[in-house]
Amino acid sequence: MLARINTADAALDRLEELAAEDWVYGDTIKRVRAMFDYRRRRFVSRIEGEGSEVFETRSAAYQRLLRELLGAQRRALLELRNAGRISDEVRRRVEQDLDFEESRLEN
Repeated sequence: MLARINTADAALDRLEELAAEDWVYGDTIKRVRAMFDYRRRRFVSRIEGEGSEVFETRSAAYQRLLRELLGAQRRALLELRNAGRISDEVRRRVEQDLDFEESRLEN
């Protein structure tokens, strides 16, 4: 947990350094900051034991939501392929991306 907290802190620190760059958009900074803030709070709660149930429940719900969305994307890919709108090669490449996203949920 300590490593996860420290890496989240490093990401937040770097995010603040990059916030002034002209290629970084304000809404992106807000979204990424919220993600790393939440991640950090979740890891800290695991160490301290305070509120960890809330974070774990929210995390499980988030993972479930993403799995539902991944399933919808997989079904859409098959429909596109079956209708002849994309090749099987394109379906496989996009599905590999979805597989990667799904594997990240499990870690």
